[in-house]
Amino acid sequence: MEPWHTKRVVLIGDACHALLPSAGIGASMALESATVLAEELSRTDPKRVQNALRLYYKRRKPRCDKTQTDSRRLLKMSLVSNPLLTWARDKLVKFISFETMVSGLLRLHEEPI
Repeated sequence: MEPWHTKRVVLIGDACHALLPSAGIGASMALESATVLAEELSRTDPKRVQNALRLYYKRRKPRCDKTQTDSRRLLKMSLVSNPLLTWARDKLVKFISFETMVSGLLRLHEEPI
């Protein structure tokens, strides 16, 4: 659904940008969205709420899209079913740190919301 609002209804969290449970960051992303929505509404004249809602969407959409992409990539890597690819993945994982594997998701926590 784009944008994430209509009239007096605004969606946040999984209602507008559901993440795979395997990423383990859905709740934190929902809290970020709530924070951004509160920031935009707090500095907006009540007569211009629709503009604040557009700004909320504009600020959150790129970050949410990137998080969804990164979480899908991580899930695909962990759910490989081909025996040869599974063997290769398991061998390679021994040489790659956990931080490197999830670096995209970790970077999200370092970026400003």
